[in-house]
Order: sequence, then structure tokens, then C-alpha cells
Amino acid sequence: MSAFSGWLGACFAALALATGAAAAQSTWQRAPIPPSEPNAFELDLYRTRLDHEIEFRAATIHVAWGAETLCDHTTEIEPFVLWSVHAMRKRLSGKDDQLFRRATGMDEKWRIAWLDESVPAELNPGDVVVAVNDMPLPEGSSRVSLGAVFSGNAIFSGDDEGYWEVIRKARDQAVAGRPMTLELEGGRRVDVPTQTGCAGSVSASAFDSDPDKLWRQGTQRAKIPANAMLEARTRDEFRWLAAFGTYFQASATAVGRQQEAEGMSTAFTVGKVLSIALPGAGMLLSAAEAQAERAIAVDGIVGRADLFANEVVVALGGDPEAGLRLTRRIRDERVKADVLELGEFRLSSMVEHVARLRALQTTPR
Repeated sequence: MSAFSGWLGACFAALALATGAAAAQSTWQRAPIPPSEPNAFELDLYRTRLDHEIEFRAATIHVAWGAETLCDHTTEIEPFVLWSVHAMRKRLSGKDDQLFRRATGMDEKWRIAWLDESVPAELNPGDVVVAVNDMPLPEGSSRVSLGAVFSGNAIFSGDDEGYWEVIRKARDQAVAGRPMTLELEGGRRVDVPTQTGCAGSVSASAFDSDPDKLWRQGTQRAKIPANAMLEARTRDEFRWLAAFGTYFQASATAVGRQQEAEGMSTAFTVGKVLSIALPGAGMLLSAAEAQAERAIAVDGIVGRADLFANEVVVALGGDPEAGLRLTRRIRDERVKADVLELGEFRLSSMVEHVARLRALQTTPR
């Protein structure tokens, strides 16, 4: 069995686990907003933006699980999403804050916003979590960016790094064999199963002080521009964005080991799925790969992230055109989204790569 076959099989198994019991996956269900509500527009806007963020966060978990074998550093990943107003990078105030809380049911408490089907039945969306592995979940803090004075971006923004520090420690403890234990408001404790996935955290805030910027904190965190996340419309588009962010924590080393085993020299992720899956493809540089190499020379590492995200979506059984549709929409609607605003080199590489992946999906194996 080839390295790709093993990886693809693992991804499809993860996908079956994730989608076979889709009804059991749950987000917080809230009462519909009546049309007669005088603030219906604002309430719907806040609710929709938060729902976008939660769907993206769930996608990052599925991608971390599905792309595990492509990541140099792995850890145990939790099967839930917690959210609080402390997670907002741009805080609301006055009437806006009141409307947001009314629309979403969220407040300063860390609540379960999404659950995978593997979570014990005693946990429910909306439950308040006060600690993870006996580590209290902290309030938010503020981030100061002095460079924003010159760029025109926000100098002060909300920062949930304290929350992610707790989650990272709990993940490390799960790797060492300790169960991940949630302490709920009222004192009840529940152990939840974890699953091995890519280390690091990919996030995006629907309420971001710098919605047009991508930033990375080494290999620990990557923040996708909120403007790009809010443009996503389908599960595969959310997963493509999550995979794009995951790339910055992915491993050239792991793929290099696959290349040695397969006797190939294809660059990391550039046509990697094609060259492993199609006999003889490793012997030549396809038009798609040549285009990709030119794009990478112009755009640097992000050119590879585009293609990595395409291949992860395909491996999870998704639509290879998801990322292309999303990035074209970002371009056509002139959305400010930093490195997700693709130039002609990267777009042409994406088109060729998607065509090859589409052909791969229809090729009998």
C-alpha cells in the first residue's frame, strides 16, 4: 500500500467518523428571531457572524484530525469548541454588546458552542466550562500593536491567548496519558476523548480589530483574516481555510520521509497527491507543478499553502474547487484578506492544480 493510500484511507475513516453521525454533532440551538423584532437585522447579523466563526472552529478540528500524517508536530485535539466574549478580538460596547448577547446567548463565561459526536452525552451546547484539567479558564486580555500606528490598524485588540495556553497544556497532558477533564459550572466533571491531530491552533474571529490581516505566532497559532472567513459559504470552503492555516504548522519533514520511501523528489505538497496516486507522475514535472513553482517563487510559502489546502479538502472527500471558488470570490468582491488575495500566478496555479485533482477523483484506482 502506498503512503498516499494509507493517508487517504485514514482521512476517509476520519471523515466517516465525523459525518456518519452528523446529526449527533451539535451546535447551540437558539430560538428564531421574530420578524416583528425592531432590532431583527442587528440580531441576525451578530448571530450569523458568530455561527460562521463556530463553523470555522469546527472545521479546524476536523482538518487537524484528517491531516495528522502531514504534520511534523502532532498532539491530542479536543472534540469541542468553547466560546466566550473574551474570544472577541474587537470588543463591543453599549447597545451593540447587549444586542450581541441577546442574539447569541453568549457572555463572559466559556460555553460549549460545538460538540463532536464522540463527546459524552452528558455534555450539551451551552454548558458553562470553568476549568480544563483543573486549570481555570481565564478572562481575556488586551494585545498592543505599536506597529498599528503606521499601518492604520487597531492599536488595542482583545486577545484570548490565556485560553489557548490552557488548551495547549491540556493537550500536552492528554499526550502523556491524562484524560482531558472539563469542570462545569456547579462542580460536575466530565472526561472527554481526544484524537491525535496536527499541533498548533488555527483561529479566526468574526469580531476582529484587524479583519484583513493574517498573523502567525511561530508554529503555535495562525489567525485567518476574518474577512476571508466570513466569505466562506460551504463546509469545504471552511475546511480549505482551516487547511491553509494548518499548512504553517505542517511538516516538510514528514512528506520528505514519504518521498524517500516512494523514490520521488516532488516538492512538498506541489502535486504530491498526484505524483503518489498516479503511476509515473513522479517522473515528470506537470504543467500544474511548473505553474505552482513559479507562483511559489513570487509569493513564497503561501503559494504552497494554497495547494496543501486543496489536497487536504480532496483527501477528506470534498470538492477540489472549494478554495478556488472562495479565493475568486474574495478577488471579485475586492475583499481585503491579506495573503488570501491571490494574484494571477497563484490563481493560475490553483486552476491547474484543481483540474488535476478533479481528474484524480474520477480516475479508477
